[in-house]
Amino acid sequence: MTISLTTVIVLSLGVVTIATPEVCDKYCSPGQSCWPSFEEEVDLYTAMNGHLVTAYTADYAEYVLMPNTRVMKLPFVLVFPKTVDEVITAVNFANKYNIRMTIRSSGHDYIGRSTADGSLQINLMNMTDIKFNMSSSRSPDGEVTVESGNSWLRVYNETSKMGRVIVGGSAHTVSMGGYTLGGGHSPIGRKFGLAIDNLLEVKLVIANGSVVIANENGTTVFDADTGHPYHTSNNDLFWALRGGGGSTYGIVVSFTFRLHKDSKMVVLSCSTPVYDANQNDIGRPFLESLGNVLPNLAPEWGGYLMFSNTQMQNSTSGTMNIFLNHFGEWGSPSFNTIQPFLSNCNAKNVSSFLEYESTVYDPLYYRQYIFNTLVQPDGLTPQFYDFMYSLIGDPRLTTDIGCTGAMIGGNMKNTPAPNTSMNPNMRTGLLSLSCGIAWSSALEDRKWELLGQEFSTKLLKYGKGVYYNEPSAYLPDWKTQYWGGNYHRLLAIKDTWDPYNVFTCYHCVGSDEARLPRPTGATSNQTGNGHFEFHPPVIAVG
Repeated sequence: MTISLTTVIVLSLGVVTIATPEVCDKYCSPGQSCWPSFEEEVDLYTAMNGHLVTAYTADYAEYVLMPNTRVMKLPFVLVFPKTVDEVITAVNFANKYNIRMTIRSSGHDYIGRSTADGSLQINLMNMTDIKFNMSSSRSPDGEVTVESGNSWLRVYNETSKMGRVIVGGSAHTVSMGGYTLGGGHSPIGRKFGLAIDNLLEVKLVIANGSVVIANENGTTVFDADTGHPYHTSNNDLFWALRGGGGSTYGIVVSFTFRLHKDSKMVVLSCSTPVYDANQNDIGRPFLESLGNVLPNLAPEWGGYLMFSNTQMQNSTSGTMNIFLNHFGEWGSPSFNTIQPFLSNCNAKNVSSFLEYESTVYDPLYYRQYIFNTLVQPDGLTPQFYDFMYSLIGDPRLTTDIGCTGAMIGGNMKNTPAPNTSMNPNMRTGLLSLSCGIAWSSALEDRKWELLGQEFSTKLLKYGKGVYYNEPSAYLPDWKTQYWGGNYHRLLAIKDTWDPYNVFTCYHCVGSDEARLPRPTGATSNQTGNGHFEFHPPVIAVG
């Protein structure tokens, strides 16, 4: 498998490794006496209006395949809800029989959080509603509510029709679920902030089947049995959802985002081999010249630095590529902050953000091990450049390796770090640097995973923290790396809203906590519908 430049882009754009058995697991498994009978599975099929696939179904193999094939697992039941009520049905069924749930939208998942063997997988791909509110009191340029099964490309097409842009990822097939809940950097993020900075509201189904709406003004719970609303001004849940990660607090069925006016853009592309035909080092001056510009670059600039062992013509040493985008027209004061680096690049004008996005290519399937660190302004040292050279030149590598540095910082700093649960170093950094080893054969998995773990440990020395959506599976201090000092508060919120640890995944909040025995079957009022009672801090309204 060859890691093309477009493949390297994907390393920076989504939420590939083995999920080890760290997740505390006391679920019912297929074959055990607690597992639902065939007749009960048929009842679920009926309740889901036929939106269900099992291991007996002909198209099962198609739907269990993950974009990163290395983390593919074998869920026992896959449901494809089209409505919130169908999501609730699936949650209640899993609760009734104590089946582990996994939550998937696009499946761009580097460490296997959205799938698990023997699970009931709730795949949100059929939930694709989009609604605009151009008279929003919360956002002067309007807002949009998107269900979680939408791809970013579809959302970009719809927002472009309104003359607006939305902060989202570059990869076309990525959905907003895991991307947003993990923070969400973007090619226009230095201008408008992270996805979580533009998130106005979420709608989710929580562990007992209740529907919840959370925003900065508080939290409203609609009772699972009666639909009666209960409200609190406490917005801890919204805080946790803004960076605390997916598959943790509930199933987010829709997101409401702030919109911004669209603009013409300028796109720069620059490439160079690491060494020229005479083995002169031309890569380091190229890197250093960009490093000198980055700390003072206007927030209108965003984009990606790419570094790989892919060979250019007349070179056997690797390649550096830079793709930068300016949100605004040529010649403006913000545009000119790219000088003197501009002379190294080719430039073109584009009419809109959608036109910029239309050139991005998404590889459909790949087999990779990813690792990341958040490079800070003081991190672009000679030692860092030495490490990057050693990474792509490691003599043990007989396969492809590439790194993508997504540009961060800029106006991301304008949102106070305590307002969201993400690691604050995401705001102060220059690059979210994600590297990946790519190969083709499953027989080589262990070999390259071990080397990826080694590289990951070394890379962490050159940054502060890790982007939740692009991590190494081997991360012993993952709680600190993902969330800095926020983990204990996140765990307390998890204990409030999901006290029985119904939602869990690899390296998610609470994933290594002992699971409390949870009620199964009927609730305390013996309804037998699979949801159970707990009491978050809310009061009745209406």
